[in-house]
Amino acid sequence: MPSMLSSFNPGNLIRRTVEPGRRLIRQADQICELIWERKEFHFPSRPGAAEMTARLMRMGVPGFSEYAFGQMAGSYGGRTFVASNRQHTVDMLRSRHPGEVESILTVAERLLRGRFDVLGSGPVDLRRGKRGRGSRIDWSRDPISRKRFPSVFNHWRWNPGMLTSGADIKGPWEIGRCQHLVVLGQAYWLTNDRRFSSCFAETIRDFLKRNPPGLGVQWACTMDVALRVVSWIAALSFLQGAPELGILWWRIFLRGLVEHGEFIAANLEFGTMNGDVITSNHYVANLLGLYWLALAFPHLDAGCVWRGIAENALEQEIVKQIHPDGGDFESSVPYQRLAIEMFLSAFALSLHHRVPLSARYCDRLVKGLEFIAALRQENGRLPQIGDADNGRAHIFTRYGVWRQESMDHLLVAGAHVLGCPELAASVPEPERVEALFWGSAPEARISCNRTKGLEVFPNAGIAVMRAKDTYITISNGAVGTRGFGNHKHNDQLAIEWVVRKQPLAVDGGSYIYTRDPESRNLFRSTATHNTVMVDGQEQNTFDKGRLFKMDQQGAAAFLDSRYRDSAVGIVGRHTAYCRLQAPLVHSRRVLLGSDGCALVDDLFEGSVEHRLRWYFLLYPGVSADIRGTLVELSGPDGGGAIDAGSALRFRCEPGWYSNGYGIRTQTIALVGEMDNCPSRVSLLFTPAGCPGPNLATAIALSDQFWS
Repeated sequence: MPSMLSSFNPGNLIRRTVEPGRRLIRQADQICELIWERKEFHFPSRPGAAEMTARLMRMGVPGFSEYAFGQMAGSYGGRTFVASNRQHTVDMLRSRHPGEVESILTVAERLLRGRFDVLGSGPVDLRRGKRGRGSRIDWSRDPISRKRFPSVFNHWRWNPGMLTSGADIKGPWEIGRCQHLVVLGQAYWLTNDRRFSSCFAETIRDFLKRNPPGLGVQWACTMDVALRVVSWIAALSFLQGAPELGILWWRIFLRGLVEHGEFIAANLEFGTMNGDVITSNHYVANLLGLYWLALAFPHLDAGCVWRGIAENALEQEIVKQIHPDGGDFESSVPYQRLAIEMFLSAFALSLHHRVPLSARYCDRLVKGLEFIAALRQENGRLPQIGDADNGRAHIFTRYGVWRQESMDHLLVAGAHVLGCPELAASVPEPERVEALFWGSAPEARISCNRTKGLEVFPNAGIAVMRAKDTYITISNGAVGTRGFGNHKHNDQLAIEWVVRKQPLAVDGGSYIYTRDPESRNLFRSTATHNTVMVDGQEQNTFDKGRLFKMDQQGAAAFLDSRYRDSAVGIVGRHTAYCRLQAPLVHSRRVLLGSDGCALVDDLFEGSVEHRLRWYFLLYPGVSADIRGTLVELSGPDGGGAIDAGSALRFRCEPGWYSNGYGIRTQTIALVGEMDNCPSRVSLLFTPAGCPGPNLATAIALSDQFWS
């Protein structure tokens, strides 16, 4: 019989002793963190008068009280490029843009009652307990689901797992950007009504009181912290000298700016992947916030740290994030609006303070705006290729009613700031109101070179074709953000077709992010884009649980583009489906004739043992009448027809179109399927009223064109 000592195992004893000890230590650490959070929430560590004086003395200002008084009195001059001449701006608004005046005052009155309409929420009262003035905002409430997020947690502890079921974190973040405050400032300029200046002042007081630095939803994302700084300073441009902005208010406000600046500088948003540092539009927003703060209030930037970080990194990021052809490196046209608006805002601010950013920066900015101008359709709309979340750097016009699909305001601002009138040549007068808020315009000094018939952007993976009344885009780009794919959709070789002012076949947009993961994945899937899906497989793969990650499969590129005999053509190819057991290469060849008719050839190389699925989403309001092999489309502003001959028969299925974050509209999709993959399927797109060639003639012309 073995002795008790011989059966003794020291390892078991250690495990029984150590593991409970680790659990106790872990629990103790968590309790300490929670206690610290509570202490910081109720007794926040904020910069005192002595600390503010020390910071200011380093920058040559005698003391905090004197500095606050000088700011109140307007002794430090114009801080930003925004609204430099009040009377001129007001006169121009009233005489040329009465609709904008009406919109500003309507929205401002609604804001005084605490009513917001953001990200598809519809009008909602966001006052705490629905009582008091519009400055008493419930900063942790999601305006869409009406649910509240926790108020006491430090920003390091934030993670998507803290989401309340059905709530969308973008809701409170959008409110916390305070972009509505500009409207209050504009309304004050128009009316001199102190209700608006009072609401502005009290909103900032309320925010700083209810959201201690580093704690709660409003500090969980540095991007939103930075854009909040921009909004505060932009709105302040309209409210300098208002009676409500007294010495005590200025002391609170200046401390709040320091808190925001220190937080942004300490929590810049970048990460690593495969050893590379990855940045995105979030990082640019961080830099923009620091830049506005450093140039508008340079004496708060002790040692010029904020300006140094922002100025150097902005110069690097515009070259990194805006391709040489002008496209955005995140593979998203709507995110291009956000990125270019932020880069343009920084450039305009640098001109205002006479410290202009480099010529290289300016050149890349022009390229980005030229890209937007190239994609603009006759009605001002742009295709929503890639993700869209309504993100803006700041909103000077049409707050609450601006169109996600349009970037006319940005073209106007770019043309104004850069002295490049060609950028906004097609923009109608009502949209030109944006220029009033971007400072003094330089004389024309930049020319834009554009080829109207065919414009190819190989880095962005987008081509634009125009002939007579027809507009076609084709997308075929690599997974963006240096392979991370955070805002890329599976839209390889997808097309968008517009006749005159009528969109017919369109990209469906994005709709939503974290609040509805199933819809998020549907809107970025191959199945909902105007391309060919093979065997029900995604082009680029993604994990359904990782909503902002996509993995590149194969390669995508434009192989050829031609202009011949008044016709334009382009060929794109992707090899994403070469990973299948029976590899397949898909090429799409588009020939657009001078009459506006387009032949789309889908070419397949590889095994025939595949099931193919064509999909074309119709713009809301467009109806489809299927007559044998012909599909006739009709919309309020025009129509057309699609003919696939005997090769393919289409049917109508329900589809979704989103023209802004949180909004979707049911529409129709044309779906056609085929077994035993052929080498070629041709579709003829004909505008309504155009006699055009028949399908057989179009195929013959295409073969001749490409021979």
